[in-house]
Amino acid sequence: MRRHNQAYEYLKDAIISNVIPPGSPIREMDLAEQLRMSRTPIREAIRALEAEGILINYPSQGTFVMSLTSSDVEEIYELRSLFELWALERSLPRITDEEVASLEKSFTSSFNALDWEACHNADRLLHALIVERSGSRRLSNFVNTLNTQTERIRRFSAKSPARLQVSYREHMEILALIRKRDIKNCTESLKRHLRSVANSAIESSILLNTEASFAFGAKAEKF
Repeated sequence: MRRHNQAYEYLKDAIISNVIPPGSPIREMDLAEQLRMSRTPIREAIRALEAEGILINYPSQGTFVMSLTSSDVEEIYELRSLFELWALERSLPRITDEEVASLEKSFTSSFNALDWEACHNADRLLHALIVERSGSRRLSNFVNTLNTQTERIRRFSAKSPARLQVSYREHMEILALIRKRDIKNCTESLKRHLRSVANSAIESSILLNTEASFAFGAKAEKF
């Protein structure tokens, strides 16, 4: 793996997993020492994450992990809904029964095992399949950027037992309607699901930002 890719994956994973919380400063020198590499690949990784909307640079202040407000999350999910509903019309005839069956198995086994990571992965695979089968490379790029921005919030909200049960029911309904090639009801089901996910993400974004502010304040007090 090239050095800037290594730095990119490390930094992105740390942000998504909330090891580096919203609002945290990103310092090239610290990362270079931690990863034992020059600052050039670190700088390249930071620029890539800025382009994806995960980091933000303030002139003369530095680079920070982007904090998403409830308004930001609302906007992102409105765009995601527009994109996925458009993709569904094109992809529904192209998704095979075998793919549906495989996803149903993944959702059921992960739900029964209360495996958070497997549930999240099944969710990601279903939505990625809908977008991918639309055949639009540009759309895939747009949606991937949106998903990257909200990934840490999605992971956080998905760990709620109540949300897990609702999510399982919603996904299984969508898959059943895809199998029937029922575009009208499947569109409505996907729309309801994305609205439900948006509401959960908005609540989680508020909580994440509150926890990040508290943690940052606690660190500041030590100094």
